[in-house]
Amino acid sequence: MLTADSNDKKNSFKVAFLTTASIFVMGYLNAMALNTHDLGAMISAQSGNVIWFGLNAAGGYWGAFLENFMLFAGFIIGIFLAMVLSNRFKAGPTQAIFNWTLFILPVIAYPLLLQYVVPPFVSFFVLAFACGMALRFFRNMYHLQVNNAMATGSVMFLGVSLKDKKAFDFFLFFILVLAFAAGAFLYGLLANVDVNLGAEGTRLGLGYSYQGRLSGLRGSYTGERMSVYPREIYDNVSNLARLIGLAAICIIPYIFVPSKKKA
Repeated sequence: MLTADSNDKKNSFKVAFLTTASIFVMGYLNAMALNTHDLGAMISAQSGNVIWFGLNAAGGYWGAFLENFMLFAGFIIGIFLAMVLSNRFKAGPTQAIFNWTLFILPVIAYPLLLQYVVPPFVSFFVLAFACGMALRFFRNMYHLQVNNAMATGSVMFLGVSLKDKKAFDFFLFFILVLAFAAGAFLYGLLANVDVNLGAEGTRLGLGYSYQGRLSGLRGSYTGERMSVYPREIYDNVSNLARLIGLAAICIIPYIFVPSKKKA
């Protein structure tokens, strides 16, 4: 896990930037997963996914239950691997580059390849795996340790820091929540750009693919890209604007790699 001494202001800022950047990517990634044809749900191990886990089991929707299971398995394994590899290299810049690269590879792999060649439960595993790595690799913002793969904890600590009258902490957690929302906002903007360029239409934020599966109308689970809804309501993450946006927010953090090893 990348950290920086409180007296090392330059590297403290870089570590904080990497944390914020990982949150921004998580917001973008969850918005993308929610609005894609084969997923239709967020991929962080959030409270809502825990609820779906129980509901799918109760309703006998075993295909969706498998996707929930793979999501949590990927998240846990991602955390485990990140903990094992957190001190793989002695040089600070090398470790930071390694961590960020390992995090973004599955993020980029999904829109470029995975959505076309693997069933949804594999995509859920891979993207949740990236979320788990992000949670362990990049979670430091000055003196705070944050849950950067989901926004729930940051929203809670907004209230805690307000109660404790810690204005600086409140400001930091506000930035973290805003970064998560900003990632989703950027995805929505780029989706609209794609539509204006003549790409397929989109209806953001509704998760139709997942709802269709649970309604029983999607049929038996085969891993195929099936839908009972018109194809045009789904956005296509292979469209140019969204791919460029995702690539940009994954590449820019390389500029902010800490310049030396931190404990």
